[in-house]
Amino acid sequence: MKTDVAYYRDGYQREIQTKVIECIKSKKGYDVVLEDTCFYPEGGGQPADKGKLNGQEVLDVQQREGIIYHTVKNEILAGTVIKGEIDWEYRFDLMQNHTAEHIFSGLVYKIYGFHNIGFHIGKEFITIDFDGKLSEHNILKLEIFTNKAIMKNKEVKIYYPTKEELEKIDYRSKKELEGIVRIVEVPEYDICACCGIHVKSTGEIGCVKILSYEPYKGGTRIRMVAGERALFDYYNKSVEAQNISHMLSVPVKDISKAVAKLKKERDTLQYQLNLLEKQKLEKIVETVEQGSKKVVLFEKVSNSKTLQHFANLLCQKADVAAVFSGDDKIGYTYVLISQKEDMKELRQKLSAALQCNGGGTKEMIQGKIQSSKKEIEAFFKNYE
Repeated sequence: MKTDVAYYRDGYQREIQTKVIECIKSKKGYDVVLEDTCFYPEGGGQPADKGKLNGQEVLDVQQREGIIYHTVKNEILAGTVIKGEIDWEYRFDLMQNHTAEHIFSGLVYKIYGFHNIGFHIGKEFITIDFDGKLSEHNILKLEIFTNKAIMKNKEVKIYYPTKEELEKIDYRSKKELEGIVRIVEVPEYDICACCGIHVKSTGEIGCVKILSYEPYKGGTRIRMVAGERALFDYYNKSVEAQNISHMLSVPVKDISKAVAKLKKERDTLQYQLNLLEKQKLEKIVETVEQGSKKVVLFEKVSNSKTLQHFANLLCQKADVAAVFSGDDKIGYTYVLISQKEDMKELRQKLSAALQCNGGGTKEMIQGKIQSSKKEIEAFFKNYE
């Protein structure tokens, strides 16, 4: 692990003047090796820094076998003294979110004994995987405790203990470590072996917000945001809540109750519509002669379940019932049903003649057909 570099000496250093040691042609352009750098290379779940070298955009920063490579499009000759500038807004966002992850993961370990087994800072949110199951109540409590830790403005300590000192420290780590170990400590909340870049004190994080959680590989996957990401998340949700409040003419604190009421009313109306639709279809079935050989009907219905119900009713009066819902532009959803004939054979004939797909059993086939009503009617007119 390379420790004597500018981004570790001072994580707040935004610019550097240094010499190019080597410039190697690569797939993306040129990989530049510098005497010193304030550009953090991708690692430990934290993306590489963005920025410029002598005005050129830095496309990537990677560390391989202790050497840091800065990828740029055009060659920079060895021996050249360059100016490097990191994208500070981007870097600080990563520092806020990475440090917030430490506090949250430290609390999960301290309270529940679960380990962080996966961590990634994405463009929109942080993803953290734990090896134990966390409930909604657990996660809400952890979010509150994490924000309280941030408000305490604890100093974030970084140090390199000796091997003997390390053996006495109860620190988090995903794997056995050899050589120099870099410890990041948030007093009271977390002690972790980490190679990332962090804020100096927890107050700089601002706040955190859990976006979602789900079961994952026997444990729990968390998605969260911190810093400006959390601020914008709050702002966007606040605006949406205000918009809903105005539309429903209720205070923001009552919008969930108002939405629940609307949902109940919608469900009642939908039930009534479904009932009327079924009654309408039953009236149509009454007009079909009992013992008909085949019945082919086109009727727009609300869903495939209702279409299947329609076909079942017709099948009680006809040897073969074929029902279609849709139009020539979007195509038709269909059901073929019979208690006497093999519907798989009928579907094969239908597919051979028209643009059709579907599947099911010998008694019933469901699917989609892109042909016109005229073409479908012509097929069944000739079908025996």
